[in-house]
Amino acid sequence: MKLTIYINYCFNRKNERKQAMQSKNETPHGLSRGGYLLLKQRIMEENLKQQMDSTGSNEGPFNPPSPPRRHEKWKLARTKLGG
Repeated sequence: MKLTIYINYCFNRKNERKQAMQSKNETPHGLSRGGYLLLKQRIMEENLKQQMDSTGSNEGPFNPPSPPRRHEKWKLARTKLGG
């Protein structure tokens, strides 16, 4: 009985401390399950779409877009989809 009370007390203390730390986080991570790989794929697809729109044609060989830089992925990972 005493052991479970002590364990619950320790867990609650740690939990409150972690919640306080998380509430002070100014750049929360918002990628969900896709992670950076899915974000990279999405950025590459958008860049390819922009490249196709700028040329005005959907045919022909396109140079693959360059992969996004690390700081760009970091910024996009911490912004919501709505902006």
